[in-house]
Amino acid sequence: MATNGKAKQCSNNLTEDKEYNNTSKVAEDVTTKVLIPPDGGWGWVITFSSFMIGMIVDGIAFTFGFFFLEFQEYFGANKSVTSSINSVLAGSYFTIGPVVGALTNVFGCRKVAMVGAVITAVSFFLCTFSPNVETMIILYGLCGGTGFGMMYLPAIVMVGYYFDKRRALATGIAVCGSGIGSFVFAPLSESLLRQYSWKGAMWILSGLSLNGIVFAALFRPLEYESSTDMDAACDEEITIDQKVTTTGHNLALQRVKDDPSSLNRSRSVEGCNHVGKESEIARLGHSVERKDFYSGSIKNIPEYKEAGNEQRFVRKILNKDKTEEEFSKNGWTHFLRDTFDTSLMKSPTFVMYVASCFLCTIGFFVPFIYIPDIAMEHGMTSSQSAWIISSIGIINTVARIVVGWVSDKPWADSILINTAALILTGVITIFVPYYKIYPLYILYAVLFGFGIAVFVSLRSIIIVELLGIDKLTNSFGLLILCQGLSTFIGSPIAGALFDLTGNYMASFYLAGSVICISGLICLPLRRLSRWEKARNERKKERANMADVEKPLVNGN
Repeated sequence: MATNGKAKQCSNNLTEDKEYNNTSKVAEDVTTKVLIPPDGGWGWVITFSSFMIGMIVDGIAFTFGFFFLEFQEYFGANKSVTSSINSVLAGSYFTIGPVVGALTNVFGCRKVAMVGAVITAVSFFLCTFSPNVETMIILYGLCGGTGFGMMYLPAIVMVGYYFDKRRALATGIAVCGSGIGSFVFAPLSESLLRQYSWKGAMWILSGLSLNGIVFAALFRPLEYESSTDMDAACDEEITIDQKVTTTGHNLALQRVKDDPSSLNRSRSVEGCNHVGKESEIARLGHSVERKDFYSGSIKNIPEYKEAGNEQRFVRKILNKDKTEEEFSKNGWTHFLRDTFDTSLMKSPTFVMYVASCFLCTIGFFVPFIYIPDIAMEHGMTSSQSAWIISSIGIINTVARIVVGWVSDKPWADSILINTAALILTGVITIFVPYYKIYPLYILYAVLFGFGIAVFVSLRSIIIVELLGIDKLTNSFGLLILCQGLSTFIGSPIAGALFDLTGNYMASFYLAGSVICISGLICLPLRRLSRWEKARNERKKERANMADVEKPLVNGN
């Protein structure tokens, strides 16, 4: 009798709240088959697999500096051209992201990641037969970078399929693979080069890349659950919260806030969870966080602060929703339009922040490529130079966790923290040629690793603060694209300066200066954002006044 009462209440609640009529109608189309994140179980296997793929991808990408001199000597090229090998790899890795996102929508994460691992392994093996540096750039750089991009993005997206409430924790663990990769692969690469030469080392790295097939094979797609299964779940335990979390509302909100790569695959349904108000906010927060790796707290989102409570925030978000049918008909069109929304370039705030990130990325890879060489010039061993790069990796991992914790605090100013970190990182990078002893290089590695962790971790949070959560997908796609373009030119320019001057002073002056300037550019961001929002409000008011006056004029 009690079970029937609960089932009846569950059924009644699903038809309540007429204010959301249109939204519930959209949700009805997708409630027959939905994906429910298990928040554990096999999801932890997915998390481990994503961690390992991140370790392989970034571990190899960030330890190119140990191969740099070997490549230069073998191909007889200058430093500018030789550094282009890794610049093309990193640039391809960044810029291929939007295309990979579209591919995962069509073929799924498992297939895309496995193909990426094959492309990477084959590219690394074939590049050892390159007759010249240009062929090396194509095989190792372009093809290897494309493979890396196809491995990494599906790995992170897959974590989002399996987690909702614990997604922040799972994603945090997965992305730590990047820093651990630098920590592990720096001494590994140095040891392989010493024992097997660069060709033998590259064959081994090719074999290690093939492990991506094994880890990607573990990306088991979630099985759809029918609406009858959900009804049974309701019968067992629970009732639906009447305020916000009906199945229709939760589905529509999740669809709006899902990561673009999983937009037409992943559906988080928690309609049959009876929870308190704080849990509602937490659940809603995780739904919002699924959009393009947003890592901040929902309570820090401007739209949430303006709404005042979660119910009004949900209502505001739902108004921006698109139907499932519309997306399924124009999936690729919508994806490309959202990713390359050039209208954002009309926003002074966005343009200034893109300029900051563009400049920072120019100097970002310079230390990774040239520090092993400059350290050995100052009399340090190859083993010591390996530990310098390893230190950057491990500090980067720890700092990401710390920055994530701090940024969620109400007193934390993300823009100010980002600005201070970039300025400090830029200043200490300028003086790298003057660090003559090993302890100073270790200290630099610690500070640099912390600085880049702040920059990487706060990008999505700053975008949301400046532009709003609804602009995150569009703006983040363009931002990563611009960073990819700057990656192509940063290290080659630094190498060209060495070729002209015969030392690394000008190279690190440039790298440090652009990172420092990127921090200074962020200083007026918040004031510029307020001005832009006020300007847009005035435009809306004038447009509304014109709409009101137009019928009056016509009536006269």
